[in-house]
Amino acid sequence: MRTRAIILGIVLVLLPTMSSAGAASPERTERCAIAAEGPELTAEITHLTGRAPFYQVYDMNGAPIEVIENIYLAQEFNIGPQAAALLGEKQVTLLVGGMAGPKMADVLEENNIRFVYRKGMVQDVVNELKAE
Repeated sequence: MRTRAIILGIVLVLLPTMSSAGAASPERTERCAIAAEGPELTAEITHLTGRAPFYQVYDMNGAPIEVIENIYLAQEFNIGPQAAALLGEKQVTLLVGGMAGPKMADVLEENNIRFVYRKGMVQDVVNELKAE
């Protein structure tokens, strides 16, 4: 219940920046990536965010944008930081997942990506995005 409130709070914080009336500035679209065990909506959110096999990306209304395969899984070191940098390149603004290590957290911060710890299924987060 608490994680739902956290995600809803973040969504409410992000919504005003998306709906600024008449804004002509080229601000990036708000995107939510979910660290997932698979590419489908029924996939579980991964326990270790940096080692997620997939990152499912949605807009803040829950519409799918793309599924990113974590190409860094075969590496021995710095998987999380490199995955975070990749999400930054994909213009992700919010990452939902399990635990994230300090190096990954640093790269997320450098890329202005908010992080929310979450367990459960991808569908749960998408439903919350759609509800707002």
